[in-house]
Amino acid sequence: MKTAFAMALVLAIALVESVVAKENYHEKQVNAETKDKFVDIMQSTQREMVPGGKYEFVQSKERAQIDKGFEEMTKLFDEYGTVSAMTQDAKVKLFNHQETINSILTRRDRDRVICTNQAPIGSHIPVTQCHTYAQEVEAREGTKKQLDEWKRAPCVATWNGKGPPPPQCHTGGGGN
Repeated sequence: MKTAFAMALVLAIALVESVVAKENYHEKQVNAETKDKFVDIMQSTQREMVPGGKYEFVQSKERAQIDKGFEEMTKLFDEYGTVSAMTQDAKVKLFNHQETINSILTRRDRDRVICTNQAPIGSHIPVTQCHTYAQEVEAREGTKKQLDEWKRAPCVATWNGKGPPPPQCHTGGGGN
């Protein structure tokens, strides 16, 4: 019995360590050492920001930040050619622009997995549910679209005109 408990504990610790390691790993979308490599990454990233692309959910304000960051990074690569030829100040500027762009892209990546651990209604036992950022955005947009349709839908309840109308009907007039 103690052996089984010890093995379960070791497996649990190993599982937690692997999860923590994965949480601390962040792939950088924009990270280039030379101007040519940077131009390739920049063009690839811009292609992915169109509808259906990996970063299609980048908002217009964020897109402006990304474009400004790419512009500033292009100036640095035009002046120095490579990261190794840059001054320390230029490297810091390049790094800051990369981090800004990467943080936006990471947050808006359609394939980013989001997990929640919540107890369903009527239960105290939490359940972990995971979905992609794209699924979350599509669900939010679908809900908004459905609500908009309900607002525009005519009243289908029967009302004989006597007394106040049912709560789901709006007569548009001054009736009770």
